[in-house]
Amino acid sequence: MTSADPRDIARRLYTAMADGDAGTIAELLHPAVTLSVPGTNPVAGRYEGTASLARFLAASAAVVPGGVRTQVIEVLGGGRHAAVYGISRATRPGQPPLENHTLHLITVDKGSIISIDIYNRDQSSVDAFWS
Repeated sequence: MTSADPRDIARRLYTAMADGDAGTIAELLHPAVTLSVPGTNPVAGRYEGTASLARFLAASAAVVPGGVRTQVIEVLGGGRHAAVYGISRATRPGQPPLENHTLHLITVDKGSIISIDIYNRDQSSVDAFWS
């Protein structure tokens, strides 16, 4: 049996993302999961459901073929939420490298991630990188 603690679930998600472990990611996400990506860039928006999340990942990979890596600095949590503080890094031709200090607020219900809301320290730099 796995822990339903939001911090543990968040740690498992970010480990699975770093390892490319699609099975664990799918296990952790509720089928109706939502992802809110701030900004005015081509990948910003609200994504609803795992199919929509897959479209977000494909759109992101089209812009940044090497992908984005998030270094987890700290995971904070409570009864239903975890806040993942990290630094997301990426490179793409024609743009300065992205080094984005970010907070990902994760909401968990009955052991599944039901929402992820992203907050960026310097949104204008993030928008410039993705545009």
